[in-house]
Amino acid sequence: MKYILMFLTLASFISCNSYRVVDNHINKRMHGADLQLKVEVIEGDTIEYWDNNTDKPVVLLIHGFGASTKFQWYKQVKMLSENYRVVAPNLFYFGKSRPGTPKYGISDQVGLVVALTNHLNIDALTVFGVSYGGLVSMEFTQNFNSKVKKLVVFDAPVKFMFKQDIDTICQRFEVESVEDLFVPNDAKELKKLLYLAMGKKSHIPNFMLKSFYDAMYVENKENRRVLMTTLIDGLEEFSSHNYTFDTPTLLIWGSNDEVVPVDRAPLLKRHIGANAELNIIQNGAHMPNMTKTKEFNRIVSEFLMQKD
Repeated sequence: MKYILMFLTLASFISCNSYRVVDNHINKRMHGADLQLKVEVIEGDTIEYWDNNTDKPVVLLIHGFGASTKFQWYKQVKMLSENYRVVAPNLFYFGKSRPGTPKYGISDQVGLVVALTNHLNIDALTVFGVSYGGLVSMEFTQNFNSKVKKLVVFDAPVKFMFKQDIDTICQRFEVESVEDLFVPNDAKELKKLLYLAMGKKSHIPNFMLKSFYDAMYVENKENRRVLMTTLIDGLEEFSSHNYTFDTPTLLIWGSNDEVVPVDRAPLLKRHIGANAELNIIQNGAHMPNMTKTKEFNRIVSEFLMQKD
């Protein structure tokens, strides 16, 4: 009995502290790139963002749906900060970003980006967007083309994502709705989202994931479900949008993406036109910047070095 109690006590300690350990590590990575976390009320909305606040050219990093921005970009910020001012906001209902009144549309997330860049007096920038954030990036660039000097989008549900794709995702991951996948109901279901992003099974015990789930999903669970529902309901509308900007654009796709299939990448490249280039990362999943970091960073660096 004594050993059982000791095991349970140790398991409880690890469960409570696993998120804290990882969070501290990632915060150190962000601070190592001289990024500081800020929270400001801008035009009635609370916006949380990381910023190294230099006088270098600006790179804006727009995260996807799985977690807050630092968890999705910490493997790129050091590289980017060498030559750029890096600004990485949390979209509404991620981190501490909260709208003054309910806002759930892609246009609302674009509005957050507009408000933040105006507040920081940024009138020229390079924009990165992954997945959900890739769609936000494309919409922002279409509407504010004169500001965006270069655009990097990867594995994003832009224009060529359809209702039947959502049905396929639900069948593949054995969930009743896509909301259940992207906004898990418990720590066990979080494993499916990790697999979706990384392309490999997580062997982390469920009890260790509980602190991650509690920290990242509990508070904003219902709002994020509405965000996802709003996105899915708008897919038909976004399929009719034409992205006519002439901004130099880099598209990157993981060959094994099970969310936005890789065959959509050439369709998007063809739609954007001659100003777009496409790189497929072999064996990359939905987040190749996380799992194929060296190759991803090399591709990005080469693109950024190209003359406008």
